[in-house]
Amino acid sequence: MGDFRMTNGEGMPATPEERRRKRWRWWLSFFILLGGVVAAGFLVKMDRYALATGYVTTENYAEVRSPVTGIVSKILVRTGETVEAGQVLVELNSAEEEATLSETRARVSKLKTEMERRRAEMAIDLERRSVDLNEQKRAHAAELEIAELELKNMQSKLQLTQELVAKELKAASELEDVRLQEKLAEVRLQTLQQKNFQVYEALLERDKAKYDREMDALQEELAALEDSVRRVEARLELRKIRAPIAGQVVRYEFVVGELLQPSYAIYEIFGGENNVLKLRVDEHYATRVAPGHSYRARLTSVGGGLPLRRVYFRGKVEYLRNVIQSEGQSTYRMAYCSFDPGEYILPPGTTAEARIYYDRSSFWSYLFNLDP
Repeated sequence: MGDFRMTNGEGMPATPEERRRKRWRWWLSFFILLGGVVAAGFLVKMDRYALATGYVTTENYAEVRSPVTGIVSKILVRTGETVEAGQVLVELNSAEEEATLSETRARVSKLKTEMERRRAEMAIDLERRSVDLNEQKRAHAAELEIAELELKNMQSKLQLTQELVAKELKAASELEDVRLQEKLAEVRLQTLQQKNFQVYEALLERDKAKYDREMDALQEELAALEDSVRRVEARLELRKIRAPIAGQVVRYEFVVGELLQPSYAIYEIFGGENNVLKLRVDEHYATRVAPGHSYRARLTSVGGGLPLRRVYFRGKVEYLRNVIQSEGQSTYRMAYCSFDPGEYILPPGTTAEARIYYDRSSFWSYLFNLDP
């Protein structure tokens, strides 16, 4: 016997078969919707980006440090001034170097004077000895000529005496005297002919070589002193801290009398006509970000620290340093990006927060932070 129910105009209740079909339609719709959502998640592409922070600077930038440890003597350039490349910014105390330089230059001057005096003395001595040698040669030549004439004269006289003795016009004793005089004249001529001036010339050449060696030694000493002067001048030049580039200067806090060390940055110089945005990219993204990737940045402070709200700047990564830097516990890679401030006047050092877009991936990869 069937159930008896009273109705107030409602439809008949669904049969079990209809309820099963309804559940099946509901599950089918759910799975179709789920499949569509999953498929859409794979089809929809999302930008992957790396967060970065940095600041606006100029295309030419330099940090100035003291090349040597020293005490500040003069501060020649203040913050906001414009300098040229090579201009002296700071002078360090250089009293010791200046005293050494003055002493070394005095030694150089003294040695040069000594060399000139010694060179003059050598020249005079060599000239005098050369003149004496030439005079001796001329005198010897004259004596040799006279001796030759005397020998010829004695030979003629001997022959004449021999003829007269043979004719008994002269005594034989006179012949012996003449023969002796002829022999003496011959010996004197031979003695003069055997005199050798090469010994004197060799002595003169030896002394010339000795003087040359002495001058060479003095010249080497002078060269060593002049090299010392150059080294002291180089040390003195290091006491002058110069601007490596042209641009506008920002000076750090230091005063006259303070000890500076090479590890201290004392100035920043901003030069060039174009601005650059320098961003620190976390080491985790160091291999993903590359030149050519675009970025979007918002400046967090302008001028006196006022925020530049809802104004975004866009550009591209131009260059990445090939080293990983560290500061405290953070490690990063520095990216240099193109930057156009447009109508805004932005001082160097304006800070920024940026997103660097390095890839696109599906929604699901983006949502669960899966590597593409």
